[in-house]
Amino acid sequence: MVMTKEDSLDRYLAPGTMVRLRNPTDGEYEHGVVVHCWGDDDIDAYDCFVAFFGAEVPSRTPSDKPYVLRYAASSLQVTQPSPHALMLRDTVIEMKEHLEGLSGETDFDRGYAMAYDFATKTLKRQCDAFGLREDLGWMEPDVSKWLLDD
Repeated sequence: MVMTKEDSLDRYLAPGTMVRLRNPTDGEYEHGVVVHCWGDDDIDAYDCFVAFFGAEVPSRTPSDKPYVLRYAASSLQVTQPSPHALMLRDTVIEMKEHLEGLSGETDFDRGYAMAYDFATKTLKRQCDAFGLREDLGWMEPDVSKWLLDD
């Protein structure tokens, strides 16, 4: 499978990523959660199973069972990153806050700074998979700033 460019609408969407259909059905967006995503050689693109809930994804136990449909990743718009991305974000923020409290004068402080730098570089490489901006704009509290522009 040929990997797509970072700015392409065809990209891997991690399970747990909240999405909506790019084109509304009867004027209303269908919202759901990615269940599985894979590179499909037959269509030369990423394909996904999505559990759809209708006009919005419930925050508690759904009153109706979701329906699972198959869509190309390019047909989906990310509305909220996956829980994995949120965990990574929280880890980096915690490391950054800890680093700010260090003087940088001890071997431990310098080692921690190197580890933080390595972790940040690693996370930047993972941003595309999670649909997050590479410039770490997703460390902002406003969720709309986390997502890649489609």
